[in-house]
Amino acid sequence: MDRLRLVLVGVEGPVNLGMIARLSDNFDVDELYLVNPKASLEEAKRYAVHAAYRLDTATIVESLEQAISDVRLSICTSAKTSQTSILREPITPWEAAEIAAATPGTVAIVMGRESVGLTRSELARCGLLATIPASSRYPVLNLANATAIMLYEFYKARRGGPASGEPVSSDDLRLLSAYARALAESTISDNRKLWEAAVSLERIALKSPTRRREIKLVIYLLAKACRRIEGCEEKVSRYLQPGA
Repeated sequence: MDRLRLVLVGVEGPVNLGMIARLSDNFDVDELYLVNPKASLEEAKRYAVHAAYRLDTATIVESLEQAISDVRLSICTSAKTSQTSILREPITPWEAAEIAAATPGTVAIVMGRESVGLTRSELARCGLLATIPASSRYPVLNLANATAIMLYEFYKARRGGPASGEPVSSDDLRLLSAYARALAESTISDNRKLWEAAVSLERIALKSPTRRREIKLVIYLLAKACRRIEGCEEKVSRYLQPGA
């Protein structure tokens, strides 16, 4: 991880915003992005104390897509998890931090709104989902507290230095995704299952960022299978187009 970007989506409370600005200094966040913030930045500065400058230099955008368009890996957070929805199958903060530490380029942590968190469409834009284990009686943490836990884990992992091994490249991930989606489209009629199968393969790759040899062998296998299915390679070419 060369740079750490903290993305706050629709933050509503100035106290939380100010405290998170301060946490950004505590744990060496490189970039602070605010997506359509509702809280008053001026009021938040009272709670940021010496880190008030973070709010003056924060990048403000209108959508999550804008905030993470240029990152190598984005990790959304949510207290709501599920073993039946691919979007809500989580990893822990320390697992997310280890993956991030082994990922070159910019990594983004995405935190949701205090009231409703992140929407399903926003979760779908992130590569991975992390959740903080907490009591089943009250698993939802305050936004600033949750952010502190995430940033602390990333700070520890980052200080440990880069992981050994050759990382999976952006081109590898794009090719894997294209073959996975083309094969799913060619063999699965259920649209939901099609999407889940493709996303599952992408997430397997994201969770193993230092095992490039294994990922390239998976791509080789998918390519061989695709060549045996009429029209599959044309679908791959379509998915490799910018914006696909």
